[in-house]
Amino acid sequence: MSFERVKKRMLEAGSVLPDTPRHSRAPADEATVQELLKKAAQNEQILKRYQRFELRLLDASGFSELLNLLLDDSLAYFQLDAIELWLYDPEQTVAEHIENLDDYSNLLLLPKSEPLKQLYGAKPSVQLVSLGRVQSPAIFHNAALRSAAMLPLVRQGVLVGSLHMGARGHKRFALDKSTDFINHLASVVAVCFENVVNQERLHRLSMYDMLTQVKNRRAFNQALEKEVSRASRNKELLSLLFVDLDHFKRINDSHGHPTGDRALKIVAQHINQMLRKTDHVCRYGGEEFALLLPNCSPERALEIAERIRMQVSQLPIYNDAGQSLNLTLSIGVSCWQPGTTACEQALVSERLVRCADEGVYSAKSKGRNTVEFVAYQQ
Repeated sequence: MSFERVKKRMLEAGSVLPDTPRHSRAPADEATVQELLKKAAQNEQILKRYQRFELRLLDASGFSELLNLLLDDSLAYFQLDAIELWLYDPEQTVAEHIENLDDYSNLLLLPKSEPLKQLYGAKPSVQLVSLGRVQSPAIFHNAALRSAAMLPLVRQGVLVGSLHMGARGHKRFALDKSTDFINHLASVVAVCFENVVNQERLHRLSMYDMLTQVKNRRAFNQALEKEVSRASRNKELLSLLFVDLDHFKRINDSHGHPTGDRALKIVAQHINQMLRKTDHVCRYGGEEFALLLPNCSPERALEIAERIRMQVSQLPIYNDAGQSLNLTLSIGVSCWQPGTTACEQALVSERLVRCADEGVYSAKSKGRNTVEFVAYQQ
């Protein structure tokens, strides 16, 4: 391979070579050529490693997989001592799709974009920085790190995040290093996050009831399976409430379907605001809602059910003519506690639903506007 071809290959790989005139090819240049060949081979291996990692990123099917690749696997891929990710998440799109944020100690979700703007200024670009000096805002909190690369994540002209690669060696990300590879990586990471955000938004649309804006029956079935599994694993209680609007057909017939729709929306949103973020509020079908309450005792579940029943009966709901309506609820409650013997999860789910449903029928048979508890039976 000629020296010019080596030089061309190195330049394509992003390395910085000294300016070498054509007339200076003395025998001593043979060692230089060998060194350049070695450097070219190293750069080729680095490039292949980046390409393999980028393909894995592009294949990621959701936030969890993408975050695990960036915040865990990348350490070995790029021989890093630390990695950190900041993401602009004003609508909590990322937060609500991560089951346990505590699992990602090196992930920072930002409600505002100012910290990102402070990092990069008006024109975001890859920065190689020394961590020995004071930075504002500070990246990492590891005194052993000496250098870092800051990769801005930009989509459609908007700075949406920042990926930080840290090293103990002060020369790893020195200013004389080429940034071609990590510039490209930053673009790929930004594209991947845009893709998974769009995927999650579509997924969210498929899991929510358009009228009431709470989760639908499909989402309930998935949540029930997940929560039964979690309760079994952690030996925790799991309560289920079935909530049915009393005489709802009469409301539709007497006041019209727009009034009925309005009533459903008001009740759903009111219940949703009363519960914890870890609880699941779902429209089970028609005028019936299912409330799944993880780690909730029977006593607490009954207290919540009674509070919901009482507050909904006092909600101001009006028909199209401005006339007020009286809404009441019949609520069935049941609770499952994992036993010492193993039980098939699908069977647990089926029995828990049946017991809560029996509670609703019992409440209606006793005159409606009441709460009935049905004990879970193995």
